[in-house]
Amino acid sequence: MNERALRVLGLPTVLDRLAGRTASVAGRERALALVPSADLEEVERRQRETTEARFLLEHAGGLPVRGVRDIRAPVHRAGIGGALAPRELLDVRDTLAAGRLLRGFVVGRADDVPALADLAEGIEVFTEIEAEIAGALNDEGIVLDSASPELAKIRRERRSGEARLRERMEQVLRTPALARMLQDPLITIRGDRFVVPVRAEFREQFPGVAHDSSSSGMTVFMEPLAAVPLGNRLRELMSAEREEISRILTALSALVGESAERITDTLGVLAALDLDAAKAQLSAELSAATPHLNADGRADLRAARHPLLTGIVVPIDIRIGDAFRTLVITGPNTGGKTVALRTLGLLTLMAECGLHVPAAPESQVAVFPSVYADIGDEQSIEQNLSTFSSHLRAIVEILSSLTETPPGHARALVLLDEVGAGTDPTEGAALARAIIETLHARGVCTAVTTHYNELKSLAFTHPGVENASVEFDEVTLRPTYRLLIGTPGRSNALAIAARLGLESDVIERARGYLSRQATDLTRVIERVEEERDELSGERAALARERAELARAQARAREELQRLAEDRRRTLERAQAELAALQRRGRQELEALLGALRAKPTPAATARVREYLRRVSEIADTYAAETRTEAPGEVLEDVRAGDEVLVASLGQRGTAQGPPDARGDVEVQLGALKVRVPRDDLRRPVGAAPAAPAVAPRGVTTFDRTVSVPSSIHLRRMTTEEALAELDKYLDDATLAGLPRVTVIHGKGTGTLRRAVHDHLAHHPEVASYRLGGDGEGGSGATIVELGRR
Repeated sequence: MNERALRVLGLPTVLDRLAGRTASVAGRERALALVPSADLEEVERRQRETTEARFLLEHAGGLPVRGVRDIRAPVHRAGIGGALAPRELLDVRDTLAAGRLLRGFVVGRADDVPALADLAEGIEVFTEIEAEIAGALNDEGIVLDSASPELAKIRRERRSGEARLRERMEQVLRTPALARMLQDPLITIRGDRFVVPVRAEFREQFPGVAHDSSSSGMTVFMEPLAAVPLGNRLRELMSAEREEISRILTALSALVGESAERITDTLGVLAALDLDAAKAQLSAELSAATPHLNADGRADLRAARHPLLTGIVVPIDIRIGDAFRTLVITGPNTGGKTVALRTLGLLTLMAECGLHVPAAPESQVAVFPSVYADIGDEQSIEQNLSTFSSHLRAIVEILSSLTETPPGHARALVLLDEVGAGTDPTEGAALARAIIETLHARGVCTAVTTHYNELKSLAFTHPGVENASVEFDEVTLRPTYRLLIGTPGRSNALAIAARLGLESDVIERARGYLSRQATDLTRVIERVEEERDELSGERAALARERAELARAQARAREELQRLAEDRRRTLERAQAELAALQRRGRQELEALLGALRAKPTPAATARVREYLRRVSEIADTYAAETRTEAPGEVLEDVRAGDEVLVASLGQRGTAQGPPDARGDVEVQLGALKVRVPRDDLRRPVGAAPAAPAVAPRGVTTFDRTVSVPSSIHLRRMTTEEALAELDKYLDDATLAGLPRVTVIHGKGTGTLRRAVHDHLAHHPEVASYRLGGDGEGGSGATIVELGRR
């Protein structure tokens, strides 16, 4: 990427703001060193990570990157054999623990954040190092007794030795001959030796070794001779303790050094996740969104805001690279032309860095291999360059970096502010036109700002060039900062002068000095602006009509849902009522059948037949009331007045007209008009029989001829089983209205036949029975006539 472009577009300022949101030194360094990528896949990966980090920020409190220390130098030193201090070892422990927790946090949410989970897999867990350091050091960096058995032994001896030494020193304090020589009756330490304060005049008389004296010289700190052997032993123990502590720290450092390379790799992943967490925070602060990326040079920023502006920021829409690849922006000073350029360039660079952009979510951002910008005044006193020379030198560098590009491939994005300014207007306009035409011919995407009227005509003579302007309110004499693509800006100097009270004859004289071409162009622009305002009004009216139509369609859908729900509840009530009637009928029928078996009479038989007739009528009525009309043929042509069937509702209606552009047809359903897809309409079938209703669970249907066969086989059954099956079969045949049935019992020994005949003789519904004749099974079957009167 071009360094000048990164600087003048303000990317370093954005990265510095990003770095302020990192939690570690390594993360901050990564943020400041972040550079845009020209590789679409790399940019997409960066954007995915930022999007997933933003998801975690909003739904899980963010990535837990706190607690990561900058341990790169200690780890490197340990890797080459150096020893680490206790504080450095604690930093290693805390950082490895933070990495372990971060890894578990992210990998445990792999379904929601797969890109971050893949990255977090690179965090290695060092439980042994964590445990060894935690077992040897407390949080203050003091080596614990439990760090080694030898250290525990030495410290026990030292504590015991100190106790004995203090006891000996206290004996000295209690000795009257020695106590009178002391400045104060206390024990203190000088140079790791236990001493007592002796008055200077008794220095020669006190039996002991002098180790120090007070600043005034009035006191000498002396170790009593009786305590010297114990003091020597205590110093030996202290030396041994220091050696053992040094050995423990060296061993811990060696353990870290063995894994130095792997720890360094883990630190790199932690820094990357820290950077992603900072990107998510910056995205939330800017109310930014993930842009749609492409490598085709198409940028379409909607409601874009410059991230470095403060106060009330007016969003702009700016696009380039689709219908046109060169955009010429004109308008008054302070009108926002430069801000539009900076916004386009900076948001492109931010997206290529993996940052979300402060724009609407549907915005498109192109991944350009190169971005060039010449914006602002960078004149050089040292090089004696004027503003014009400075800008021209930058343009020379840009042109020298560009070569011709195959059609359809954007090699670069070039942003030029006030191209050709700073010199003679005639020559400046000519030079600016030549530069723009050259960049356009080389196939790059170019956006320039200018005051030259001559450049406004390029859009009318060069395909792929478009005008734009920053809107200016002539009433308030202030810019609105809205960017109007397709409309060239016009000069407002005379209008502003008139509103500020400049005499009219001066205004008219100034207009007389304008060239006819400039005057004509101004009039054309005025007409374009008038037409634009009219179109804006029409679009607003159309938007309102669409909104009203959408609300009407929503109301229609709600009404259809209500009708469908009412129909469903009606069916459920009918099914429940039929089920209840069926249960009561079954109970009554069983009671009648019981009475008929106990005492067969013509009256009982008539009651059963009447009940069957009533059940049949009720079932037929229920089926007619609850059936859904069977769909007819699909309608190819629909005209106003056609009777149609809405298949999804099972309702007939009248078409109000042919399908609209979306294929929807307005249908009158009773008092309601609804719009339904044409594919949902059928031509109603005139007298088609209703489809049989599906009986609800627990409801028995009655089929008089199909559900019960005309014969029953009892062979190979025991007598008890055969008679039970025969009894049930005769009940079913009676309910089905069969006049005659055949009982197949076989010949055999005749035992089963006799039992069957005996049962038939006493059955209330059997009118008569006989053995089968020729072709009826002979003596192996019995023909039974039903319907005893």
